[in-house]
Amino acid sequence: MSQPGSYLPAAARRVRGPVAVYFLARHALSAEDAIPYMPKTRYERWWFDRFRRHGSLREVRPGSFYFDLIAYHRDAEALRRRAVAIALPASLAIAGIAMLFYRL
Repeated sequence: MSQPGSYLPAAARRVRGPVAVYFLARHALSAEDAIPYMPKTRYERWWFDRFRRHGSLREVRPGSFYFDLIAYHRDAEALRRRAVAIALPASLAIAGIAMLFYRL
């Protein structure tokens, strides 16, 4: 038996948040497939607002939305780049400080 969602492309399976999962499960990935949606919890509201801010969730008609998978992955890639730009210098600084305490 296959996993739920295994019929989706690999890129579509790598999404975060309950709102993205909701739209993917209903195949609302284009303007023609837009569906009505209203967040039920504060957690869903947070993800909903985040996706709208970043352009991953597009409104076609008032209250009807679709999930823009390409915009989502662009945003995720930008986030990864920022994380690497912070993590790499931080890890080098930590390694440098550790070397100061290294004794033979």
